[in-house]
Amino acid sequence: MDKAVEGITSNISTIKKMVDGLPIFISLETSEKYSIEEYDEKHYFVIPYELSDYKFALHTTRCLPTGVPEINDLPKRRIFHFANEHAELALKSYMLKSVNEDIHDKHKENPNTLESLANDIDALDKKLTYGMLLVGGVTAIFNPLIGAGIAVKALLPGAASFVNKYGVRPAGEKLSKIQLEKDVRKAEEGVAKQFEDSDTLRVVNPILQELEFSLRTSESEHDPLTDPNLANGSIPEITHERWRELTEVAICHVYKEVYEDSSQHKKAKLGPEDLRWLKIMFDTVPS
Repeated sequence: MDKAVEGITSNISTIKKMVDGLPIFISLETSEKYSIEEYDEKHYFVIPYELSDYKFALHTTRCLPTGVPEINDLPKRRIFHFANEHAELALKSYMLKSVNEDIHDKHKENPNTLESLANDIDALDKKLTYGMLLVGGVTAIFNPLIGAGIAVKALLPGAASFVNKYGVRPAGEKLSKIQLEKDVRKAEEGVAKQFEDSDTLRVVNPILQELEFSLRTSESEHDPLTDPNLANGSIPEITHERWRELTEVAICHVYKEVYEDSSQHKKAKLGPEDLRWLKIMFDTVPS
């Protein structure tokens, strides 16, 4: 418990997990990128990444209007960001290989739907983040201040309302472990069901498109800082511009360790021009 508390209360912005050879990054910082209440969005970034067995990494993040809690009545929307029109097939291939037999049978009956794949990805998300909420709640029984801090770290926007509503009580109310598990699971399942019923968009993301192009070209062939840059394009299916910062944050999360470790640059196909481009992202994206 002490080690879990120490890790969770440190400055963690993402959880990284290798699942069947695929690096999966789950942002713990629910992004607030706009003030007009339109959608409660969940973004899935399929990011070119040569160090993965599948040549991509998966990054998920939640985007809420400013001040809107995680438990809310806004219409939900899922947005999948791909580097090209073929990347969806690669994601589907991975998911079909990695899921268990029951889910595999479900895909046979309803094959290749992005919605069902999103549900499976969210199941991985929930598996990694639910434990964090649970540790926070169990700790609250013995140490309310530390427990509340862990829960807030896991939930961020809307954490206070969630803590009070679903049982992780910072005031130190007595709470059984069984009731805590039930309350947290109920809240999580409610949000998950809303996303299952939501709209799903598939988009080719110009920044990911540029990243993929830069990784497969040399410095003499293409420099993203001096040559025409695909990242300057738009996404016709999305009317807002917040996708840009969300994409850059996702790329920084995925590439942080590799960027800082020069011994991995060659294997990751990061040339000097790619490192210069990434450096600008790291300098401009909020830490």
